Amino acid sequence: MINILSSGFEVAPFSDLDYDGMTVEIRYQGNPVAQLNKDNGLDGGELVIPSRFSTAETPLALPLDAFLEALTAARSLISELG
Repeated sequence: MINILSSGFEVAPFSDLDYDGMTVEIRYQGNPVAQLNKDNGLDGGELVIPSRFSTAETPLALPLDAFLEALTAARSLISELG
């Protein structure tokens, strides 16, 4: 099942049979932008962002809660600037 949000984002299950239900893909206007996985449990979720600064063997993987906290802090900081 794919959820299409009015913002242009889609969230869809994304995994092979060995990891069924473990990963979802986030797409923007049909293009994959990130994957969220719970290989380490729901509280240890990782946000994986394809990056030109990483190799195929070592994708950029960020702890979800810490990344969300950093995004919130960045939004707060940028709103305070000029």
